[in-house]
Amino acid sequence: MTNGKRVLVDWLRDAHAMERTSVDNLDRLADRFSRHPDIAGRFREHWRDSVGQVVALEACLKKLGSDTSTFRDLASRFVGIAQAYAGAISLDEPVKDCLAAYASMHLEIATYVSLRAAAEELAESEIVQMCDQHLERERAMTGWLEQQITEVTLDFLRP
Repeated sequence: MTNGKRVLVDWLRDAHAMERTSVDNLDRLADRFSRHPDIAGRFREHWRDSVGQVVALEACLKKLGSDTSTFRDLASRFVGIAQAYAGAISLDEPVKDCLAAYASMHLEIATYVSLRAAAEELAESEIVQMCDQHLERERAMTGWLEQQITEVTLDFLRP
């Protein structure tokens, strides 16, 4: 395996760990936003998208003769759990949850932009296509969530 392919595999493993964490966090967020059924429903919809993204990343790794990294998955999920509980103890939990989800989704966008560039350079057209699909979903979700931040913030401030 060339050095470029090894790096691509490492980055795919990182993306897989990131998406596994996203799956966990989106599930928790949907539960926390029961007061906002539209938001909870959209988090659940994105949860389904993220589960599909995990599967797609696993397929890319398999195609390259590799698999996921259990250590990276566990480390990333542990950090996600810690962040979730840190947010749960704040009085403004819904606002903090929206902000954290928005920031996290931007990290996912940046990750797929980078992965796409690497895959294109290494002539991995299937991975380029996967990145394009994931970018489309993440950008749509991020745009939608940005619009919700105002509503959640104002709702929190109202008695």
